Amino acid sequence: MLKIVSADTLELADYIRSGDMITWGQGTAEPLGLINRLVDQRHTIGNVGVFIGLSLADLFRPEHTDFITFTSYGALGTNSRLGAAGALRLIPCNYSAVPRLIESGRLAVDVVFVQISPAGPDGTHSLGFCNDYLPVAMKNARVVIAEINPHVPWTHLDAPLDENNIDFAIESDIEPPPLGVAAPGDVEDRIAAHIAAVVEDGATLQYGIGSIPAAMLKALSGHRDLGLHSGLVTEEIIDLIESGVITNARKAVYPGVSVGAVAMGGARLKNFLHDNPAFQLHQNETTHGARTLSQIDNLVSINSALEVDLYGQVNAEQIGERYVGAIGGQVDYMHAAAASRHGLSVIALPASLGKSGRSRITESLNGPIITTSRTSVDMVITEFGIADLRGRSLEERARSLIDIAPPEHRDQLSAGLY
Repeated sequence: MLKIVSADTLELADYIRSGDMITWGQGTAEPLGLINRLVDQRHTIGNVGVFIGLSLADLFRPEHTDFITFTSYGALGTNSRLGAAGALRLIPCNYSAVPRLIESGRLAVDVVFVQISPAGPDGTHSLGFCNDYLPVAMKNARVVIAEINPHVPWTHLDAPLDENNIDFAIESDIEPPPLGVAAPGDVEDRIAAHIAAVVEDGATLQYGIGSIPAAMLKALSGHRDLGLHSGLVTEEIIDLIESGVITNARKAVYPGVSVGAVAMGGARLKNFLHDNPAFQLHQNETTHGARTLSQIDNLVSINSALEVDLYGQVNAEQIGERYVGAIGGQVDYMHAAAASRHGLSVIALPASLGKSGRSRITESLNGPIITTSRTSVDMVITEFGIADLRGRSLEERARSLIDIAPPEHRDQLSAGLY
């Protein structure tokens, strides 16, 4: 049985030391009660570091850096505000590398806040919305504090939650923040139609976050026997699973089961995931690890980017001098999909950038950062079509990419060809 203490009397300074590094789950798995107490009590605790992933809640301000140093693998979600203010330290790494960094002590974690479900059918608690690197962090931390939340589903994990790693828990009734993704528009629907046209029946999907994946999953409603093995999963998968499109029947790894590391969504996703044996949350070693991904034939990885140059090189991290993205799991999955038998690695993005109208297909990347190398990109898709880069020469690749750029930019891009 977990030891439960009153949240009202919890003084974090009794457990957290000055100089400690703290981490917690991301997205819908943020333990908001504990995080808010950390912010409120930071002056008493002293200087600490925090390693954060994607944040959906409006938690932090630059002024909180008076006692908190923020570190992340990317400037994702609301954390982009910290990045814009120069208040976020960035570790450029593949998502698959985070557990190893923690385990080796290169990213030493002293304290873990973890959001868990109420006791489930077997009497144990579950990590609910997020498994990824949390078990490794909990195993290596000095102190683990849990937050039991009735809004968290009891999900099936790759291994039962080791409650011996939890020092004590508080109870909270704060509803997790929703995943706010803009509704797909005409551009996203056109991109999604192109993606659906190249996804074969029986393929195993990985996808990223945003309105393009949401549109893509809707566009796949006519497919059969798709599989799901993704770092992120969202509510859009529910319709595909319930309609029999996603069956995982042809998947060599964990057949019959949909697999993810982090689930983000609202009440519908919570109800769907709760005690659902056809869905499992796994740690990074499984979801992003090369050993597992290499066993999946017909792996289709669909990710987005800020821009793609005429070589097929991808920037998914930085616009000008502003860091707004992450390496995340893109490199793990794109490389695996490009190497997969009958696999396909896809970058899908609108052809132009917002109100500026600047082409996202560029002669050269707008900065020094290359997120994904040209050798790991099979296709680039915009609303104007598909650039299939496989087996193409440098000039052929460039011309294919120009053909899916905004029409008003194509002449200028062509003029820059060697």
